[in-house]
Amino acid sequence: MSDESILHPGLYADDSAQEPEPQIKRMSVATDGETNVHHRHENIQYKKPYFAVLLAAFSSLGGWFFGYDQGVTGGIVVMPSFKEDFCIDVYANKTVCDLPVAALPSEYRRFLVLFTLLYNVGCFLGAVFISSFVAERFGRRAIIFTASILFLSGTSMVIFPPGKSKSIMILILIGRVVEGTGVGCSSFSCPLYASEIAPTNIRGMLSGFMQMTVVLGLFVANVVNLFLKDHPLGWRLSNGIILIAPIAIMIGIFFCPETPRWLFKRKGREAAEKSLKRIRRTDDVSAELEAIDDAIKDEGVQVSIKELFTTKKMLERLGIGVGIHILQQATGINPIFTFGGIIYESILGQGIISLLVLSGVNLLSTIPALFLFDRLGRRKLLIFCGLAMVIGHLIAATIFVTGCKVTKNIVDGTTVTEEVVECGRSSGIIMLVATAIFVSFFALSWGPIAWIYAAEIFPLNVRARAVSITTGSNWFMGTIMSYILELITPLGIHGVFYLFSSLTLLAVIFVYFFCPETRGVILEDIDDQFENFQLKNRTIVKLCRRPCQGRQPRSVKVNVITVTDDDNRY
Repeated sequence: MSDESILHPGLYADDSAQEPEPQIKRMSVATDGETNVHHRHENIQYKKPYFAVLLAAFSSLGGWFFGYDQGVTGGIVVMPSFKEDFCIDVYANKTVCDLPVAALPSEYRRFLVLFTLLYNVGCFLGAVFISSFVAERFGRRAIIFTASILFLSGTSMVIFPPGKSKSIMILILIGRVVEGTGVGCSSFSCPLYASEIAPTNIRGMLSGFMQMTVVLGLFVANVVNLFLKDHPLGWRLSNGIILIAPIAIMIGIFFCPETPRWLFKRKGREAAEKSLKRIRRTDDVSAELEAIDDAIKDEGVQVSIKELFTTKKMLERLGIGVGIHILQQATGINPIFTFGGIIYESILGQGIISLLVLSGVNLLSTIPALFLFDRLGRRKLLIFCGLAMVIGHLIAATIFVTGCKVTKNIVDGTTVTEEVVECGRSSGIIMLVATAIFVSFFALSWGPIAWIYAAEIFPLNVRARAVSITTGSNWFMGTIMSYILELITPLGIHGVFYLFSSLTLLAVIFVYFFCPETRGVILEDIDDQFENFQLKNRTIVKLCRRPCQGRQPRSVKVNVITVTDDDNRY
């Protein structure tokens, strides 16, 4: 089992053969003066995989942390109970706190921004600085347990303190950092555990468990928000329900075996064999143990952070991985779900229901996505679905301009310069449909593929560090996108959608020029794939260069003396 299968579980989903005897094929390849031995392991028998499926499903509960928290946050900020605790009699009276987003008190808007921003900061810290250290030193189960503890502690710090106090609000914001740290750890550790215990022939399917729990958690959160929106403790109860997941994981993880790969590296072959026999429910695990042994030997010396940033090839590859993650966030997906409740509360007066619709579309679109990116290819989906996402944003922005009215509001005799929105119901519904189009095509493409692609493009000896950096860049960009709420005042709601549309188009252009197809390409051929994918070979670049090339022969004819011999010119 190689790092490729760990960080991109579906890539080797069809590697198993049907012959009865396990075989190991070795192929020597010379590169840059060195000879590398690649192993192809065939005929590994997995017997009954039901226990591995159960373990993968259990570990994927960590996806609920991310999905549910993101979904619940978008809804609770428009609940009366949330405003009662953090706005009314804290920053303004009830009348002002019920105004549309652009007219809310600036200090309260800043609190809403920090409520999301600090959560993303925690996610960044968890994914980059805590996960890899704990996972490598103490094991995969340890980081899953750590993620659960952090999320449980952070959520408790958020929901249990009383409201109506600015000093208590600081404690709640600290809780959001801790909560986010748990989510960052789970986003790294749960897929890692599932992929390392999954049989190769169903690893692609099991890798989808985490993605499904994320979108399912987001959808369930909006259903819960809908039922609890008018409860006096609505926002606290909505947040508190998810605590069932970390408590279950903290208890259940002690009954789960450690992954054989980590045990092989840290405690030796015997410990790995014992764990593998338990997972596979068979004593015949010698072929798979050989595969793990060969993969660990092939990793060789790990590349340092300095080498990663000073080697041209790796720096270019890192730029592509980071670019994919940053542009995924730049499409506006997180602000749509985090602040969509506030935005559509202003437009339709139904923020929570709007989020429920969008999360439902997200869930339904993710199901076919799990099959499409290995059939149609990453590059095509990123480009063509990206263009559809651009259209969705453009429609939403244009409908707002043509079908909504922006007025000034007078509060307590003072002119409030922020915009207040008045939209016709049909215009609001069309905007929601347009945003649903964006969400649908995002779930089909940029949602899952950004994570898969960034894990595929790095060699084994640099992948762990490189993927940690690319994952961190995703959460870092998420932190920046938390400021979108503050841009609604100067840009307007339509301006924010136009901004998302432009950034999404930039994402499509980036993929077209810099990202080759990796579907079905084995690890050993990834470098060749990038070498053959040159910027100068893009169709648009060729068309732009053609006029210059067309003029070049005429200048040559003027300056070159030709000699004719047997009617042939030289």
